[in-house]
Amino acid sequence: DMNGLKEILTHLVQELEKRKELLRAADCPNIDSYNERGHRPLHRMVFACDEVAAVLSRTGRSRDQLKEIDEVTDMLALIAQQGRAFGLHLILATQRPDANLIPGQIRSNMDCKVCGRADSVLSSIIIDSTAAADLIPKDAQGRFILNDGNGGTSGTVFQAYWLDEDS
Repeated sequence: DMNGLKEILTHLVQELEKRKELLRAADCPNIDSYNERGHRPLHRMVFACDEVAAVLSRTGRSRDQLKEIDEVTDMLALIAQQGRAFGLHLILATQRPDANLIPGQIRSNMDCKVCGRADSVLSSIIIDSTAAADLIPKDAQGRFILNDGNGGTSGTVFQAYWLDEDS
């Protein structure tokens, strides 16, 4: 629901502005510094969007829908650019990313990227290297790579938990 999404993101942008003022008044560069100085603690907030492609895809959209997508993209970009210092974080997930799906102003500010098994093209789009194609075997279900630079540019391969929905 685009209206609900815009409402949530508007609230997060307002929270970002409020926190910027609080930290500026306290002469603190980030949320950790602010909390360490004994102020009323600010908690970190995480916005998670599964299947962000369904939200940001511009294919077959009307002019009004494209305008809404631009508004959402602008708010996500602002949170991605400034949010970390103020304790606001994004988790954006998609099954099959497109190089143009998540704009560069958001992608370049996502400091943690995780990729499952993918061909070299998708791996390059997601984590800026072919490591997912190179290091994750095709039969390795639930295996992912984190682009943390551990061990050079390859990142850390890890096994995710499997949760049985019937249990």
